[in-house]
Amino acid sequence: MPRPSPPPAPPLPRALAARTWLRRNPRAAGLLLGVQALVTSLFVLVITPTSAFRATSERHARTLDAFTIVAPRSRPVLDDDLAALLDANPAQGGRIPARVYWLRTPMIVGEGEAPLLALDAAAQPAFLARVGLRLARGRLPAPGTAEAAVHETLLSARGLGLGDAFGQDVAREEGVPGRFTVVGALAGEAFLGVLDLAYASRPASVFVRRPPIELVWARPGRKAESDAWLHAARDAGGEPAFRVVDAAFARAEIDRLLANLPLLLGFVTGAVALVVAWIVSLLSVIAFHLRRDEFALYLALGHARGRLARKLARESFAVAALAWGAGLGLGLGGVALYAAGWLAPKGIVVDLLDPGALLCSLLVPACSTLGAAFALVRELRRMDPVAVLQRRGA
Repeated sequence: MPRPSPPPAPPLPRALAARTWLRRNPRAAGLLLGVQALVTSLFVLVITPTSAFRATSERHARTLDAFTIVAPRSRPVLDDDLAALLDANPAQGGRIPARVYWLRTPMIVGEGEAPLLALDAAAQPAFLARVGLRLARGRLPAPGTAEAAVHETLLSARGLGLGDAFGQDVAREEGVPGRFTVVGALAGEAFLGVLDLAYASRPASVFVRRPPIELVWARPGRKAESDAWLHAARDAGGEPAFRVVDAAFARAEIDRLLANLPLLLGFVTGAVALVVAWIVSLLSVIAFHLRRDEFALYLALGHARGRLARKLARESFAVAALAWGAGLGLGLGGVALYAAGWLAPKGIVVDLLDPGALLCSLLVPACSTLGAAFALVRELRRMDPVAVLQRRGA
């Protein structure tokens, strides 16, 4: 009876595999990985918060996805002719008269403005529901009073609460004339507040200097058609009839204001990536010199320099990829804590998964891999294996 064959021996580890070096040299690999991870996390901590410029502005612009602000272009008021023209819009779902003022709100750098809409008291509940707002605390402004209901995030950002006052009579730099008392806090998506239209339309009041507007909303699914019709409307003289502030206009303004931001980010990103590549290259060369005997033996055994160069490139890539994942997680965790603890209470929105910041962070592993690979290949080509082995034997 034939004897059973012994089980096959386990395969020997591939000496030239990147994982073999990582497993056998945890201290050297850990040093390279730790440096790159820390620098990547610092990079993410610096770059990701800059998404607040666009993310916060976009949060404000989303308010206009629910309605459009319309004002006469060349007439002081919306007369009967313009009203009839406005109602001829086939995609219009409704409209209400209003006046608009602006409340200062902090941005990550400088200040922005949030709309305060003076609306008829009877129209306020339906309008707030249309834009996705609800009354979280307090009440809506009473008719004929200098009262306001403001989004709770804007109140927090300004350090205001129920019963507090704001306006130019309180602080000269305010964009809202007079003095208003906060009686309600709103919650929801739209960053805005509401005032009483009757109070803001008194003939003897300074508020009447602000021209009246119309808030127009479209039939379901026809917002783009309605906005296009308003832009194209012409009066009896063939001139544009309305000034239209819609979501597209708001986003175009955001693009214009932030047009130069990529120049700053590009410079910071490139400078950090080059510094990281230089540091990692130096560390990789130091680690390579500690492994000169190993590579001299590889060369003496007949391994081609090109194959060894590919081994070093794979090791550099593996370290860079692991460091990028660790640094990304550490950096995003830090940004999340910073955003929740300090930025969100001020109404500043940060896009944690901002594609631009994530793509920029990839420059760190890319440049470090290329820099390390270039330096190591250069060292490998200059190596004399005979001289190394002779020194080892001596």
